Amino acid sequence: MTLLLLFSLFQFSYGAEEKVEKVIVIGNESVPTSTILYYISEKPGKPFSPKLVAQDIKRLFKLGYFENISVDAKEGKNGVILRYFVKEKPIITDVVFKGNSKISSKKLKEELGLVTEEGKETKLQKPLDYKYLDTLVRKIEELYAKKGYPGTKVYYTIDRISPTRAVVTFVINEGKKAEVCDVEVKGNRAISSGDIKDVLITKPKSIFHLRFSAPLSQENLEEDVKRIEELYKERGYLDVVVGQPEVELERNSCYRVVYRIIKEGKPYRFGKIEFVGNRLFSSKDFLKLEKKLRSGKRFNQKLVDELARKIIRKYGELGFIFANAVPEVKIHPETHTADIIFHIYEGERAYVRWIRINGNISTRDRTIRRELDLYETGIFNTVRLERSIRRLFNTGYFENVDVKPKVVEGTNKVDVDVNVKERLTGVFSVGAGYSSVSKLVGMLSVSKGNLFGTGDSGSVNLQFGSRVLDFFINYNHRWWLDKPQTLSLSLYHNRYEYFTYTSKKTGFSTLVSRRLWEDWKVGAGYLIERDKITDIDEDAPDIVKEEEGTETIGMVTGFISRDLRDNRFLPHKGDYFKVTTQVAGNFFGGDKDFYKVIGEYAYYFNFNDLPIDIELPFIASVHAKIGYADAFGNTSRLPIDYRFYVGGDTTVRGFKWGEAGPKDKNGDPEGANRELVFNFELGYDVNRMLRLIGFLDIGGGWWDEYKLGDMRKSAGIGLRVLTPMGPIRLDLGWKLDRRTGESSSEWHFGMGSYF
Repeated sequence: MTLLLLFSLFQFSYGAEEKVEKVIVIGNESVPTSTILYYISEKPGKPFSPKLVAQDIKRLFKLGYFENISVDAKEGKNGVILRYFVKEKPIITDVVFKGNSKISSKKLKEELGLVTEEGKETKLQKPLDYKYLDTLVRKIEELYAKKGYPGTKVYYTIDRISPTRAVVTFVINEGKKAEVCDVEVKGNRAISSGDIKDVLITKPKSIFHLRFSAPLSQENLEEDVKRIEELYKERGYLDVVVGQPEVELERNSCYRVVYRIIKEGKPYRFGKIEFVGNRLFSSKDFLKLEKKLRSGKRFNQKLVDELARKIIRKYGELGFIFANAVPEVKIHPETHTADIIFHIYEGERAYVRWIRINGNISTRDRTIRRELDLYETGIFNTVRLERSIRRLFNTGYFENVDVKPKVVEGTNKVDVDVNVKERLTGVFSVGAGYSSVSKLVGMLSVSKGNLFGTGDSGSVNLQFGSRVLDFFINYNHRWWLDKPQTLSLSLYHNRYEYFTYTSKKTGFSTLVSRRLWEDWKVGAGYLIERDKITDIDEDAPDIVKEEEGTETIGMVTGFISRDLRDNRFLPHKGDYFKVTTQVAGNFFGGDKDFYKVIGEYAYYFNFNDLPIDIELPFIASVHAKIGYADAFGNTSRLPIDYRFYVGGDTTVRGFKWGEAGPKDKNGDPEGANRELVFNFELGYDVNRMLRLIGFLDIGGGWWDEYKLGDMRKSAGIGLRVLTPMGPIRLDLGWKLDRRTGESSSEWHFGMGSYF
């Protein structure tokens, strides 16, 4: 940069009495004149000082906007006229990469902070700064070193596309990739080499472990030393000393790494365990959080750190989100014991100042706020935050929910931004279908969730054909009577002409469900239905002939459930529990007396929650369902439509509907009054809307007993697609215990979440 101060020589000399008449800025394009004048101390009417002018030039250079500044002074009518001539630095508008084949340009921009959280590239719009560009060069070289290219060299060129605009091109010479051929551990006696190698980041290639790349980087080597030390401290060896890794070239760009344990020492045991600074909770309360941490037991640093995290979370559950727990370890080499002192800082309880709703177009603010377990002026805590996110997701009205708390500086208050992205909730569909039972069928469906932004939903469905007529109307009123409860009303009428009989049903049902105890829900409902079975052929199964005629079912339903899934449509973690009881009888206005009890539990585990550095987009789940039913009073046999039919897309896939349960003499499913089903799935998320799955199903249905040795088995693959109408399921299952006369596999299609 150049500093140039020119003073025009006149026939007189400037004295102390000379004043500044005017200050003029010339040459600026991007930087406003007002901004430049703000940083110039020489003002009209002030005494003229060459020293102040020199200081002004330095001050302007520090802004970073200019590459050249010059000043001249000339005589005016009423004093000195100062003219500041500036030449602005070009603005960097884009960054380009050349020579990069191992790391994409998008990935490089992400690492350099040139991509937003939403994945959009940012407009740099930054004045040319060589120190900043040198920093980017170091970051690029560090990234390549981490990927196993320690010899990568980077330089940049600046291309001006206009007098005030420039593009920076980073030229990358990637060099050869450094690979790890072998890893060896020496000096270890207390811990096996295998256990130590398991915690290392640096590992050789292994097809068996699906490790096709083995980069060597200094950053990973330094992290490995820390991990070895942590492993020893988890086993109680506090005197461990680990040397710097030794790297030896075995062959071309392939290295052998040796980790040397210089000292192991003897294992320590826990001595005194104390807590200092705690007032809200006692020491006993804290020790209950980690029962393995006790005086006299083998020291384990991992348990110490885990207890510190649990203490912080326990405070956070009560709203003390500023709380901290810092463990201090005092070792006694003479007795090989270590005292642990947890220094507790409780801080103040946090309160919510403002809750701001963003992104909702159709949904009313009130509809969103009532699902939150946080409210303005109320206590803010971590459990309430997690529950609020889960409830909003599970309404089914949003593609994305992002709740961001922000501490108000200098206070114990928190502002909460609730950012939502609405999804399409209205669907109108017209179609046709064909099956061997119903023949050609027309379909008409209208459904709308989040009606008028209130959270209510309704649907009307009609199927019609020569052998089918099915009409169903449903309405769900959320927050009925301004309470956290839902009133559901349904009215239906259908007629199905099967191969051997015709079934007609007309019914009405109502259900009220209410949220209790944070994540628990209870419900009670009533159904009244008229069933009629006619046109029975002589070849019809006996269970059909027994049902001939008209009957009325009057039934009450009750359930209790708890849902901790993060998303009930495509869950990634959490669990679900539900018990449902149904009782039908003459005292409820029906002709049949029977009852059913169904219990089910589902658990979802996200592989990304494992304590490893590798990203694994897999979700494992297990679902168990048990059913028990029986007739009583004047009813001798459970009605055909209320039996358990094991087999099909909601029970044991790979089997036809009811095929995995009891059959009559003609081989037709006759249903059961006992069922037990287990479903195991492993899913892979292709994106947020699509999941591929593999599954294993085991289940069966029986009369009056459970025969665990007679459970049917199937396995298969499938996919889940999240659409505006809800999840669509497509599964292909193969029987693992195929019997004579059975098909080897079955396709299944359905809508909604069953497991």
